[in-house]
Amino acid sequence: MTRRALSTEFRLAAACATWPPSDDRNEAIRVAAAAVVDWPRFVRLTARHRIFGLVHDGLTRAQPDLPPEITRQIRAQAESLVRQDLAKAAECLRLQQMFGKAGVPILFVKGAALALLAFGNLGLRSSQDIDLLVLPDALPEAIALLTAAGYKRYNPQPDIGDDLLRLLTPLCKDFGFVHPSTGIVIELHWRLFLNPHAMIEASLLESSRMVRLSAGAELRTLGEEDLFAYLCAHGACHWWNRLQWLADINALLTATDRGIEQLISAATARGAGRAADQALLLCRRLFRTTLPATVVSKSKNSAIAHWLEATALAVMTSDRGEHHPHDARFGTTRGSLSSFLLSPSWRYRLAEIKVHLVNQTDVLTLPLPKPLWFLYPLLRLPLWLWRHAAKRRIPPRGVPSIGGISALRESRKERF
Repeated sequence: MTRRALSTEFRLAAACATWPPSDDRNEAIRVAAAAVVDWPRFVRLTARHRIFGLVHDGLTRAQPDLPPEITRQIRAQAESLVRQDLAKAAECLRLQQMFGKAGVPILFVKGAALALLAFGNLGLRSSQDIDLLVLPDALPEAIALLTAAGYKRYNPQPDIGDDLLRLLTPLCKDFGFVHPSTGIVIELHWRLFLNPHAMIEASLLESSRMVRLSAGAELRTLGEEDLFAYLCAHGACHWWNRLQWLADINALLTATDRGIEQLISAATARGAGRAADQALLLCRRLFRTTLPATVVSKSKNSAIAHWLEATALAVMTSDRGEHHPHDARFGTTRGSLSSFLLSPSWRYRLAEIKVHLVNQTDVLTLPLPKPLWFLYPLLRLPLWLWRHAAKRRIPPRGVPSIGGISALRESRKERF
């Protein structure tokens, strides 16, 4: 497969997203910035990939020559996101205390805990929402606690009845909530993936750990091996369409005492081995991450690994990297097909077929009585074509907004 040429703007973004800081990073930023850069496009790309913090840090350290207005925009966005993320971190602590008093075990996925583990700084990794994980049996109590905390469900929409909500639950992995006053968005997870074989999740809470935010303030999050496997599987299931997710992996590799081969082995044991291979190949391609010879040798002999790498890179850099693939007709099709190659397990692939054939979007588009649900696989393609045809009648949305509510549109991802 022909290697995709990266735009000047994307190469500059990747240089800034490289971690940790170094002379090589500064030089890569200066070289990329010295080329002919479409600066407004670069700002849009930075927004789409959620890397304002890393871009601001990289440009501040490297000091390339760029327009003053662009410098002001990037600084303003980075400072705004820091304020938002500090507010989310404080809210996580409040929720953790509330759930703890109620005796409901929870942990936080990504967010503030990941920012500190990977970058050692809350200001370098922004998050659109708070990902909160509970045990499946604790879901009703968790919903009641979030409601008591002032949150309103938006996904699925609040006006659907309890009977339909119960039918939807097996087709979902999380419900979306938003706080009307603060705008903070929460994804309440009872599992991390729609496909139960994407990653073994049986002992996530038992192997979790506490991450220190400040004196006397800690958040519970995934254990080290679980976190690496999850981040790889999550990025792969979403086709690595956001550079931020890959930057997280690259930063964690430099922050951990465990070797890369040990992390790959742990991810493989959890069912996320191919996702880990894909992530590492992309890190080597975009961040020049040094990989063990055994990992490089293995990837050279794997056509699947190279196809997965090329597919993810194509999605990540679609339209020179500034537009989300969901905004283009058939922009997610190739990425969705790649999901079938993320595991050699027939159980995984059978479950993936089920995920594609019956999903939440179709049930909400055309609610059918439970006895007629056998029709959804037959209606899957017509409904999907109808939705994509409808995109042609809707004007483009333009640059994605940075605020928390902009996360709402990404919560209903369609695996097609």
